[in-house]
Amino acid sequence: LKDICSWALDYCLDTYGHVPGIEGVGMEGLDIDDSDGEEGHERIYPWSGEVARGDALMTKEPRTNGDIGAAIGCYQRALAMISRDQYADEWGECQLALGCAYVEREDEGEAREDSFDTAVQHLNAALEVLGPATFPHEFAECHNQLGTIHLERMRGNPPDNVAAAIESFHKCLEVYSDQDHPEERAEVQEKLQEAYQEATGMIEDAEGAGDYGDYVDEF
Repeated sequence: LKDICSWALDYCLDTYGHVPGIEGVGMEGLDIDDSDGEEGHERIYPWSGEVARGDALMTKEPRTNGDIGAAIGCYQRALAMISRDQYADEWGECQLALGCAYVEREDEGEAREDSFDTAVQHLNAALEVLGPATFPHEFAECHNQLGTIHLERMRGNPPDNVAAAIESFHKCLEVYSDQDHPEERAEVQEKLQEAYQEATGMIEDAEGAGDYGDYVDEF
């Protein structure tokens, strides 16, 4: 608890120059016993401040594309400090945060497709360490983001993209149950329905063009 408090205070001082609600009070005015020799959460986990700043930027209201870009910078700096071998969970969570941030970027055209490509790389990296048994929510969020990307992207083979979106959304539904995650499940089911409608439209268009067999193989 002491480490968490120390980190929170450090973050407030770095961000605001004071502790909100305690104007003008710095660390020197706070009585925190550090007799056990530990140096505080921020020093034990030096990336924590960057992750917290990135999270704060991503949850700003209103949020600009500049905020998202700044958050990406925070997550990138954090990722550079995290050893995958020593802190695999934190490494995976940071990869997930980066993937989500790139999906949220309000780019257009080729820049949008580039952001999607980068997001896919980070999300797939996250899935290397965030499995459904140990990190079910993070696993589902990775696949939710991947499904969204494949459904919206223009780059690549359209049937392949839609098929990948359907597969990802189904993996989400393996985690999001009606009982425990009704809202998340309903959201994913709506996206899955949209993906199936896209697939149906592609098959119907292909039937008319005489390419029906090739498209059916994708789904």
